Amino acid sequence: MSTEDEAPAAVPAPETTVAELLELVGKMAAHQPHAPLRGGSGPLAPLAVALNDLATRLAASHEKKMEGMFGLQTLIEQSPNIMFACDLEARIRFINYTLPMHTPEMAMGTILYSWFDPYMVEPVRDVIQKVLTTGERQAFEIPPSLHTGAEWYMARVAPIRSGQEISGFTVILTDITELKRSQFALERSNRELESFAYVASHDLQEPLRKIQTFGERLVKTSAATLSAEGRDYVERMQGAATRMRRLIDDLLSFSRVSSNARPYTQVNLAVVAREVLTDLETVIERAGATVTLGELPVLEADATQMRQLLQNLVGNALKFRREGVPPVISVRGTVEPRSQQCELVVADNGIGFEEKFAGRIFDVFQRLHGRGQYEGTGIGLAICRKIVERHRGRIQARSTPGEGSTFLVSLPLKQLQRQ
Repeated sequence: MSTEDEAPAAVPAPETTVAELLELVGKMAAHQPHAPLRGGSGPLAPLAVALNDLATRLAASHEKKMEGMFGLQTLIEQSPNIMFACDLEARIRFINYTLPMHTPEMAMGTILYSWFDPYMVEPVRDVIQKVLTTGERQAFEIPPSLHTGAEWYMARVAPIRSGQEISGFTVILTDITELKRSQFALERSNRELESFAYVASHDLQEPLRKIQTFGERLVKTSAATLSAEGRDYVERMQGAATRMRRLIDDLLSFSRVSSNARPYTQVNLAVVAREVLTDLETVIERAGATVTLGELPVLEADATQMRQLLQNLVGNALKFRREGVPPVISVRGTVEPRSQQCELVVADNGIGFEEKFAGRIFDVFQRLHGRGQYEGTGIGLAICRKIVERHRGRIQARSTPGEGSTFLVSLPLKQLQRQ
């Protein structure tokens, strides 16, 4: 056998040096990232193995310490929210918050309902029972209470699951005091503005009525003695008074959306739509329009305001038609079973508008066209939006100039009890 066929001799691993050991120890002490020592030879090799093992355990311990310092427990302890975890009997098993004059230990094991004012117990119990029965999250507001010190809380309740079984529930309270104050201030401001609009419009009617009355008398009694210029002045005055009357009526309608609101009832939109078309029959015939009604749902709403909403939208489509093109208008609705929302669609083939103005058209007194082109006060669509918002819905518009517009109204099938 030749020397060329012999296997090469194994090269022994280099000896572990003191410098390598000291470098590893220094990095371990400073909690710096490092790679484990290579497997060496020599009298220091066992020490390298032991240091590698120690480094692994120290790294795990340090990571656990960091997790405790910056982890979930710290987040829970530092959270501004009050967190409860309760069993099926509503006994408090965990709380992260110290109530005024109470420690967490004093709350542990007590029944959650005992921390609510008596009038809140049954509503809260109903919400929690619904969570435990359905497994769905729920939320409710908690008004000012002596127990917590805050004025208002939003409570969010969620189930605790053990496999497929529900074994308890959590309650997270968020202080919404500032939000409620802003809400109340806004509601008060809206009421004051509505009151102002109503009073101002109402008080303007009498002097306007006198202007119209005396203008008519002037035409009847002095038409022969008036010059052409004088008759022109009177006609302009009467025209301005008529526009003012229309504006006042629309302002009153706008202010009454909230002030004259009626309770919610079951409203069949198909019936309402047919009544609206009957009211607009003369306008439809004069315009040579075709109006088709598709499927329309039944929902909880203010019947009078639903009629006003549809009348404004269909009337808007009849008004903004293209010259020489008979209007084609469709009214239809669809229902989304999961969200329990219906979407009402009113589409036309009218003049349309640039979609960059889609938000502006719902503002009071906003017009995209001059009064000489199309009559109106610029309040109709603002009334539509106010009605929709009162019903916890949304309204938007899509359009292409020269092709038509589509108004989309999303409304819940069921309303909350609060009006």
